[in-house]
Amino acid sequence: MKYSYFPGCNLKTNAKEYEHTAVEVSKILDAELVEMPVFNCCGTVHSMVSDNTMRRVAPVRILSRSEEHQKELEDTKNTVVTLCSMCSSTLKVVNEEVKEDEEMLQKINWQLERDNLKYSGHSEVKHYLEILRDEVGFEEIIKKVKKQLKGMKIASYYGCMLLHPDKAKIDDSETPTVMESLTLALGGEVVDWPYFKTCCGSYHVVDKEDIVNNQVLKITEGAKKRGANAIITACPLCAYNLDSQQVFLQKKGVIKETIPVFYFTQLMAIALGIKLKNFEDHHVDPKPLLKSLGLI
Repeated sequence: MKYSYFPGCNLKTNAKEYEHTAVEVSKILDAELVEMPVFNCCGTVHSMVSDNTMRRVAPVRILSRSEEHQKELEDTKNTVVTLCSMCSSTLKVVNEEVKEDEEMLQKINWQLERDNLKYSGHSEVKHYLEILRDEVGFEEIIKKVKKQLKGMKIASYYGCMLLHPDKAKIDDSETPTVMESLTLALGGEVVDWPYFKTCCGSYHVVDKEDIVNNQVLKITEGAKKRGANAIITACPLCAYNLDSQQVFLQKKGVIKETIPVFYFTQLMAIALGIKLKNFEDHHVDPKPLLKSLGLI
């Protein structure tokens, strides 16, 4: 099966390892991510104002381009797949809105005429974690594992966008299990902790760094206190905040030890026998942990 894949912005800049490992993993699992030939920014965050039609144009343009892409793919579904949790949330919400509001869709399609595009409203938006759970299946993933993640005690960090709002969530908002089930399939140990969806501070890292530092301290120290030696996430912004601000807090003497932050696809790649290129995107070096466990 091949899926029309929308990468968004961060996967091409600050989260290259996320994209690289996801694409390589997808080939092994026969649930291949095939990048859309043309795409634009999703708009970052969906508008909370219901009558703000113009804020819906960018996401619908992506959905319409994906529909065109789907026609070119063999063995595919009417699905656009994302990796970024923020892109996933934006596309999911807007997709549901235009399906429910025909007048809004008509207005947006009128805007898209200059690009010779038109969205039918028939596509589904799925995060790749949903594909792994619902279409590949964890039992199939277990069969592909070559190196179990023994010794890795993993805290799954969902953040805000994967579990809220209801139109965008990929799992139960209070008791999600998809990343925990994936951890077990890869041979890792699940760490139960209360900060799995505590906000990382988001874009406040730009102008109100203290807010982010307080959140990162709470999240990372919470994971360590529960015995975790690694955190996994699916959000490039969350990964950046949790990773980079730990180094800042360590330099300031606020914390002594850091904990590495991984994209879930990086640990999948290790378990499935894919040789990772590097860890250039990381601020907290994950190599000492991986080497100590014999995983690299």
